[in-house]
Amino acid sequence: MRSLHAVLLGALAFGCASGALQGCGTSGADPAPVLPANASDAATIDGAAVTPVDGGEVAGDADAGDASTLVPDPCATATATCPVVPAAFTAGAGLRTVDRCAFPMRPAAGFGGNGAILDALEKITTKTAPAAVAADGNRIATSVTAVPGGPPGVDYALRWNAEDDASATWIPQGITGTPDADASGLVGGKRIVLVSFYEDTTLGKGVRVAFVDVTNPAVPRYRFALLVEPSGSAAAPSFVPVDSHAGGIVWFGSKLYVAQTGTGFRVFDMSRILEVAVDQDVIGCTATTCRAGLYKYVIPQIGVYSERGACAPIFSWVSLDRTTTPPSLVSGEYCSATACAGRFAGKALRWPLDPGTDLLVRRDAASTTWPTEAFLLGETQVQGGASKGGTYFLSSSAPAGGGGALYRVKPGKSATSTFADAPEDLMVEGTKGLLWGLTEAAGARVVFAAKLASYPPPP
Repeated sequence: MRSLHAVLLGALAFGCASGALQGCGTSGADPAPVLPANASDAATIDGAAVTPVDGGEVAGDADAGDASTLVPDPCATATATCPVVPAAFTAGAGLRTVDRCAFPMRPAAGFGGNGAILDALEKITTKTAPAAVAADGNRIATSVTAVPGGPPGVDYALRWNAEDDASATWIPQGITGTPDADASGLVGGKRIVLVSFYEDTTLGKGVRVAFVDVTNPAVPRYRFALLVEPSGSAAAPSFVPVDSHAGGIVWFGSKLYVAQTGTGFRVFDMSRILEVAVDQDVIGCTATTCRAGLYKYVIPQIGVYSERGACAPIFSWVSLDRTTTPPSLVSGEYCSATACAGRFAGKALRWPLDPGTDLLVRRDAASTTWPTEAFLLGETQVQGGASKGGTYFLSSSAPAGGGGALYRVKPGKSATSTFADAPEDLMVEGTKGLLWGLTEAAGARVVFAAKLASYPPPP
């Protein structure tokens, strides 16, 4: 993953390393998302400020400004300080708390404002449930027993079909599934794993998400859906592909969160998946028909959360923690000698979710939220992360020769486990005591679940 990612983020090292954190991290593997054409606000994703969506005061509309009850946060009036990595802070130092108030997040202009376009799209497509997409698998994965790198405690693993295993066009990155979506671990009676693949060519299709049906783990089947951003108008609705590295994804309730490297989170509506025509390799809609580059299903974007602080963190990965109250997203940064402000500058941020809306908790009238925790990770080249009960699990590509490691970290403590080669994102399935992961190296791409008991908290 990070040979490309590091090149694209390498520019962040200049200026950041000298302590000039203003604006650091605003560029990266993902370009800033384009605002919807019907957005009435003049603010932009990467501008100096974002106008509150409806000022957070318009009752009854669908945007994030009216998403939930305000829960005040002391950060609203605090003077925030960007973190500085101590000179003696090295590998194995464990988590170190930094100022959480330095990382405000709020919805970008137009968040939730494309409901009329989505309504119009539903009239020329077929709305489909996630379980139905998984049940419509047209590709066959293979259950396997070996995972490259030999991580301990492997309980289950699968390998993509030959085309997807070897593809240089589509690269697997993020993982989530029904264990994140619902506390029961099932949606529509199915156990489903979702994996994001970003396009590494000029094909122009963006990001696709595999719906892998592991309800019967011996016979895993899957189908891809394309991520799209609605465009046009209610009178002439259409959509375009999204441009994202999709290094981490979380399915929570009706929403799919996708890490957008230099910005925050793209948010997609899992309750409005659309079935489209597959007769032409084009993307978009005519007056009567929508197509998605030969993909049968699309997942529409409803908006973007944009990090608005001067410290500008990077969103390399994201996972869900159901052991907090309320449940929370945990985002984190991939940092190396050439990315971020140095090898050990990577941070993890915890974002509270509102189970009533499946959106981030609102802290003020501008729908701002702040992380409830912020840490320096104390490890390098972190490709994915997850947390459970106060322990953070960090997958890393730091070992030489394409190997992998899993760091188990808490404040001031760290321990290392052997892990899969070329590891990526992580997901915790708490009800079954499993840690899910995936690998990205072409020809050796697996999705696997290992027993959490094999990765105890650091002593």
